[in-house]
Amino acid sequence: MKATELNMPDEIYQKLERLASHDHQPVNVFALRKLEEFTRAIEDFAKLERRAQIGDRGKFEKAMAKAPNGPPMPGDEL
Repeated sequence: MKATELNMPDEIYQKLERLASHDHQPVNVFALRKLEEFTRAIEDFAKLERRAQIGDRGKFEKAMAKAPNGPPMPGDEL
């Protein structure tokens, strides 16, 4: 594991400290967990973008045409 010094405004650190205390975690553990979540989200979004590039709108519309055209299930309403 690498150690990194991160300089940030006091206001941001105080927010991190407050959020970490709500989770009963030290600031560094909380921040590391959030950075992991953030990097995973960026990677997942990049995968979705790559999949969208190879997607076929015609195939999508053909598949959607097979779906029943009725009222949504309870809880799925817009």
